[in-house]
This record gives sequence, C-alpha cells and structure tokens, in this order.
Amino acid sequence: MIKAGDLVKYSMFPHEELHSNGMIGLVVRGEHRHESAYSTESKVVEVIWNKDRGNSYPAGTICWEFPDELELLK
Repeated sequence: MIKAGDLVKYSMFPHEELHSNGMIGLVVRGEHRHESAYSTESKVVEVIWNKDRGNSYPAGTICWEFPDELELLK
C-alpha cells in the first residue's frame, strides 16, 4: 500500500518513457477513491513529481496516479 511520504517512480509498464527519464515523486496523499477517476472502484494516490509530466502537469503540481502504475523507492 502506498502512503503519504513515500517516494515513487513510474512502473516500466505502461510508462516506459516516464520510468526511464528519472522522474521521482513524493506521495502527498495515500491511496483513496477519487471522484474523477475512471472507475469508482479504482484507488488513486496524489503525487508531486520532480520533473514536468507534460504541459498540464509541470514539476511541483499535485496529480493523481493509479498505484498499480507506480513503484515504491526504498
């Protein structure tokens, strides 16, 4: 289970490019249901990334991610 304070990166699948570019994120809110998620059964975490994740999510922006697409850093 991913919780606030954890450091994460994208999994190789399905985010090979984001996995390889060295992005590291800080989880600011652990697993929870998010009303904007595609499915009400899906849980998300809220992450601040150290690099831009595209035009809509510059570095430092909080964005939600699906936990099964992330890897915990130890």
